[in-house]
Amino acid sequence: MKYSKEKILKALLLAPLPLLFFTALLFIIMNREYSLYSIFVVFVGHGLVYLAYCILTVPFSFLLSVLLNRYNALNLPIICITSLIIAMPFFILFEWSHTGEIPKDWWTMYANPWSILMALVPGVCYWLFLLNQKIKE
Repeated sequence: MKYSKEKILKALLLAPLPLLFFTALLFIIMNREYSLYSIFVVFVGHGLVYLAYCILTVPFSFLLSVLLNRYNALNLPIICITSLIIAMPFFILFEWSHTGEIPKDWWTMYANPWSILMALVPGVCYWLFLLNQKIKE
């Protein structure tokens, strides 16, 4: 399946939105923060996470997707493997921001099912957005 560069970029920009929306909603419900100000702050914080995703991840993912698209290898298994690889620096940075040091056993993040889920959901959404754009044609 061949996709245009515009479709790839659009799918990459839309990919993390479902996960960010549901994590924001889950955060609001679990913490019982129902005031308008709290909801606004949660969505602004998730908006900043989305901005960081767009700045740090999209350029690398776009180049890799265009390369894979050229060789007709832009499929779900490759996208999921790439999502896990690209998520690794973010999980390491997240751990460093909380403890102040890079963990020596950083690979154990792949033993946590929530970490795997957080890495795979945007990859699956990216694939679904690509398929949705193909169907619309």
